[in-house]
Amino acid sequence: MSVILYHFGNSVCSEKARLALNEKGVRNWQSREVDLFKGEQFDPEYLKLNPKAVVPTLVDDGKVLVESTLIAEYIDDRFDGPALKPADPFAQAQMRLYSKAVDEGVHQAIGVISFSAMFMDRLRKMSPEELAAHLSKVIDLERRDRYTAIHAHGARAPHVYRGVANLEKLFQKTEKVLEDGRPWVCGDQFTLAEINLAPYLARLEYVNVIDVWLAKRPLSAGWFERIKARASFQEEVVNWIDSAEWKEMREGGLRVKDIIQENLEHFRANDFGAQYR
Repeated sequence: MSVILYHFGNSVCSEKARLALNEKGVRNWQSREVDLFKGEQFDPEYLKLNPKAVVPTLVDDGKVLVESTLIAEYIDDRFDGPALKPADPFAQAQMRLYSKAVDEGVHQAIGVISFSAMFMDRLRKMSPEELAAHLSKVIDLERRDRYTAIHAHGARAPHVYRGVANLEKLFQKTEKVLEDGRPWVCGDQFTLAEINLAPYLARLEYVNVIDVWLAKRPLSAGWFERIKARASFQEEVVNWIDSAEWKEMREGGLRVKDIIQENLEHFRANDFGAQYR
């Protein structure tokens, strides 16, 4: 068996794949790091594996899989170890609603918050020519538009506001479902719902803004603490972040935290936010 994971240390999507491998007890996978900041995702050889120029990419005995949510499901189906999906079909469908929420809103939300807090500064150090060259390589046109808007407007770009709203909807849901005393969002079983959400919750904590949503949500806060207490979280999320990244995330988050709070308060007071309270 040959399992190769192309990934990047502080990449939320890579963390999902690594968490799934860890929870299934797969230890003999081969690491191929793709440095996103050096543009290695645009290498022609890597693009043959992943034409979207993103991580992760899983290669299992020569079979290539992309998209982190699908990779996590594949890992659960492919390898022995604790099941990461409920056995009941209805419960599985409920679990997949969290994956759907990640793919349809949470991922972009964390992306724009991270970008406005940290990565934007890197782009602003580029010359106009360097910036244009960098953006021209971003294959996803929606992502390119987000980067361009945040480069121009920072955390006040509309994409950040929409991201804040999507996260509010998520945390309203988790707080409600946890009211019955269950330890995990799908019940007594730790599932792919937690694996798909954990990296995004971690990023919010590392940029020092998660309390904007969780300060008055003790059930969701406790749930996140249980996630962090798992060995897989330490090994596949925390251990892959270096000291410079810790500093960059925290300092960047502090610069935008007030704007994030303003966005959340505006959403709660307007734009149908009342239905999520």
